[in-house]
Amino acid sequence: MKKNHHEVRSRFLSLENQFLNTFFSGLYLSAADFISIANQNGLELKMHSREMLIKELLNETDKLGTIDGVIMALNRLIDDRISTYHRLSLAYPAARAPLSKLAQKATGTKSLMARESRGNPYER
Repeated sequence: MKKNHHEVRSRFLSLENQFLNTFFSGLYLSAADFISIANQNGLELKMHSREMLIKELLNETDKLGTIDGVIMALNRLIDDRISTYHRLSLAYPAARAPLSKLAQKATGTKSLMARESRGNPYER
C-alpha cells in the first residue's frame, strides 16, 4: 500500500536541473562554488551532494530574501567561466567549436536564471 506523499515542489526546479546537468548548462559548478556563494549571502550550508546544495541555496535564500545576491554571484561566476571559454578558444583554435558551444549553453543558463528569478507573475 502506497502512502500519499506530497513533496513540496521547488520554485526553482528547472534551474536546479539545469545546474545539475553539465550537458545542458555548459557549466560545472562545484559544491565549493555553491557553498561560497551561500556564505557570501548569509547562508551557511553544510557539505551535501551538489543536488542538495543547489536546492538549499536557491530555496533558503529565496525565503531569506537574499536570492538577488545569489543570482548576481552566480551570474559573475558564469561570466567568469564564459571568459575562460573564450580565452581558451583563442589559445587552442582546434577546440574553438566545442568551447563556443559551451559558452552558448552557459549564456542560455544565465537567461534561464533571469526568467526563474522573476518567477511566474500569475502565481503571486
